[in-house]
Amino acid sequence: MISRKLLLTSALCATVGFYSFNASATDVDVDATLTASAAVTLVKDSDMDFAGIDYAAGHTGTMELEPDSTVSFSVGPTNMTASGTPAAGQISITSAANTIDVTCDATGVISDGTRDVNITEVKWDVSATTYALAANTCGGLGVGAVSLDTGASPNPVLYIGSQLDITLNVFNGSSGSTPYSTATGPNGDPITFRLVYQ
Repeated sequence: MISRKLLLTSALCATVGFYSFNASATDVDVDATLTASAAVTLVKDSDMDFAGIDYAAGHTGTMELEPDSTVSFSVGPTNMTASGTPAAGQISITSAANTIDVTCDATGVISDGTRDVNITEVKWDVSATTYALAANTCGGLGVGAVSLDTGASPNPVLYIGSQLDITLNVFNGSSGSTPYSTATGPNGDPITFRLVYQ
């Protein structure tokens, strides 16, 4: 008998509570906003330009394009001289304050479509320095990353030089009218830089 009364009371309370509640609803919108900008912006200010070579039969040597836009020879030169106005490669980086990891191709090829000359080493620095003093040597994409702290040194510029292996008489038959370039096929091969924003 007691348990039946409790059950009835519970049911009654529930019924009374339901009918006495007067519901009302009010909506409010919460907006969402986002400002999006590129974490890293790269501008290639200049390609590497070894300028010119005046050659004779028996020419050979190793030519270095310096990050300060000069050229020198680490081997030779034999029966050739540099001419013209060289230019180092240059990449400008605009970034939010963070860490950027830089890797780059270790080698490349310039070609006139018939003859190929190998780029056997690539070096870079954040200042226009000599080839010997350039702090970083490219080891390949994704290999041996160099970290740049764009919080401590904002908007760095990469100055890029490379080493050209001029094998014996490789330029024989070159007319001068067709420049050697990494963009000339089928064997031209550019130097790729990869920047990873952390």
